[in-house]
Amino acid sequence: MPTWNRQEYVSLLERAGYQVDVLMNENVTISFLKVGLAKYDLIILRTDSFQGEGFNYYCSGEPVTPQTRATYSAEISADEVSVGVCVGFSMVFLKHSYPPGSLRGLVYAISAGTAELAPAFIKAGASAFMGYYEEMGGLGWGRMDALATTVLRYLSQGSSVKGAVIELYTYLAIGHGGTSTMPAIYWYGNGDYTI
Repeated sequence: MPTWNRQEYVSLLERAGYQVDVLMNENVTISFLKVGLAKYDLIILRTDSFQGEGFNYYCSGEPVTPQTRATYSAEISADEVSVGVCVGFSMVFLKHSYPPGSLRGLVYAISAGTAELAPAFIKAGASAFMGYYEEMGGLGWGRMDALATTVLRYLSQGSSVKGAVIELYTYLAIGHGGTSTMPAIYWYGNGDYTI
């Protein structure tokens, strides 16, 4: 969840009828991520990522300590977790943690390189997934956050997932023309899903 624009996100979602829980930093532990996502209809996962062996890892809020590698040695061996700039989880972690039918609703991942997460969330039962193709840059300069606020505004006003992406690209084309260097957003799953 963007800390610099959190209240706008919360307000948009509350007006759309959601009760919003905001979990940040140390509250977003690997233990929470292993089971906690199943209780939500809408998940906004805002995180940095880093590349590992063959796929990306997405940062939890769990602090890296001298004991971290020992704590997660089994998960590290299974390619579920990696300890780098953060304690990160992979799409393998999601596949092992969330069997088919355990999730629902929309997952919106605000991070670089989220394409590999989409099938894992959809297979677990999410109706739709939104994310970014951009591999580099991550959350820098607030570009993804600015786009996310706009997309959530469209969604909270009744647009479908596909409709919100189309509206965003129309907005960018009108405002920035062909020179826009904004991250490319995509959707996967049920494009007709509404929040």
